[in-house]
Amino acid sequence: MIPSEEGIRLAKRVAAEQNCSRREAEALIVASGVQVAGKVVTDPARRVREEQTVQVNRLVSMAALAPLTLVLFKPAHRVANLAWLEDTVGLKAPQPGLWGPARLAKMEMPLPLAKPASGLCIFSDDVGVLRHLEDRRSPMEQEWMATVSGEVPGGLVKALNGPGIRASINRQTEQVTVLRIAGKDIDGLELGRWLDEQCPLQDLRRQRVGRLSVAPLEPGQWRQLAGHERF
Repeated sequence: MIPSEEGIRLAKRVAAEQNCSRREAEALIVASGVQVAGKVVTDPARRVREEQTVQVNRLVSMAALAPLTLVLFKPAHRVANLAWLEDTVGLKAPQPGLWGPARLAKMEMPLPLAKPASGLCIFSDDVGVLRHLEDRRSPMEQEWMATVSGEVPGGLVKALNGPGIRASINRQTEQVTVLRIAGKDIDGLELGRWLDEQCPLQDLRRQRVGRLSVAPLEPGQWRQLAGHERF
């Protein structure tokens, strides 16, 4: 490093001193894991002089660099996007410094959930998780719970069942019928439209993706995926 009179970018200095990549250094800084002259700095572009002390909190650095996957219970008729993720998670995280807007803005949403539907929604920056969920050669099984008005004829359940799709009546009263539909290649938007044409659709909820269920979350709630959990 050849410092100028104005100093060098903080990310460049952290990368050199911690022997890590520039991207990793930026993640450490954004996660509030770096102090300059005793004060936390979250701007990777901040310029620092050679005589200024730069300290890295290793506990924060480990959490900042670890892949992050968040699962949420999306309410019906809410648009699932990064803005919604930041509104839901950004200000409520137990450690806001680790999940600031810069970190959340880099998350991706595999298996998007259509606006009318509710249920399990996933955001991740874990390359392995994203690759696994988006692999079209081996689609991930999804389970849906559809609530329709009144009783449904047996022919409707028969029509739903097909190659790779299993459908059954989960619960039925005179007022509503809850259908359980599971399969590896189900488009939630198309499923909802088809059901609504057959009988009034009250709610379509994605209950499960692979082995991961939306329970015990309630609409609007979220949690971080634990390290031992797998889809």
